[in-house]
Amino acid sequence: MPVKLKNNLLTKPLNMVTEMYSLPAYGTLDPNPLMAPFFILFYGIMMADMGYGLLMILAGAIILKKKKPGGTFGHLCGLLVLCGITTFIMGALTGGFFGDFLTQVVKLTTGGDFALPALFTPLEDTMMILIGAMCLGFVQIITGMAISFVSKLKNGQVLDAVFEEVTWWVVFAGLGLMIVGITPIVLIVGLVLVVAGPVIQNQGFGKITGIFGSLYNHVTGYFGDILSYSRLMALMLAGSVIAQVFNTLGAIPGNIVIFLIISFAGNTLNFALNLLGCYVHDLRLQCLEYFGKFYQDGGKPFRPLNLNTKYYEVVK
Repeated sequence: MPVKLKNNLLTKPLNMVTEMYSLPAYGTLDPNPLMAPFFILFYGIMMADMGYGLLMILAGAIILKKKKPGGTFGHLCGLLVLCGITTFIMGALTGGFFGDFLTQVVKLTTGGDFALPALFTPLEDTMMILIGAMCLGFVQIITGMAISFVSKLKNGQVLDAVFEEVTWWVVFAGLGLMIVGITPIVLIVGLVLVVAGPVIQNQGFGKITGIFGSLYNHVTGYFGDILSYSRLMALMLAGSVIAQVFNTLGAIPGNIVIFLIISFAGNTLNFALNLLGCYVHDLRLQCLEYFGKFYQDGGKPFRPLNLNTKYYEVVK
């Protein structure tokens, strides 16, 4: 049956992302409210520059106000504004404004030193950012598992919910407790549940193969999923370094005009590449690492009768 998603101001732009992947099957969860906070936050983390964020906000807001676009382009402009806000916030936290543009301008014009205040920077706090990125990934994966757990309970799949989600929550908690030196007992309980799941659910020789299959698939799967979120750090670092490289190249001649020309050209290229690159990598995290935990695709779009006019737009 046809599917039409329910939207609000925050989730409507995410229709663009969902439609690029696949609409949810009829009667299943609407992914937009579940995806919106993560998608918008992750994009801002990867872009992380106040100057780029301002450009995104202004471009999206002006187009929405002047042209009032509909359809996919309208969603794109709305998403540009939302992601621009998080990009600006992350830029404020990392002290980035077109890289180190202001630092170089002050140095060329006055000879003094200047740097925007920063809570952390990609170049100096790379490991901290990497760990934080994987922790955010772990939070999203746990969220996806929780959504799957609730869905399975609603569908009467109690054993699947217990042995697919609860078991690995116990394992994760047990690993954490053992690492900090509290107790290994919780991890042992989790491993018992890992073994018990295939034994209870499978038959015959499948009980044995199921144990090894469950361990291999889940351990490698979760490890790979969490490691995949390192791209948040990688894109943040790459964008920051490229901007600073162009600014440094422009500052070498010691002429402010030459600096502005080279910096403008370099930041324009960096901005364009990051707009696309951050979107693609963010889309991958949502569609593979997140949707893979709970999403049921295959829905067909609801297309009501409509007037296709050439010169005028008929609105409700």
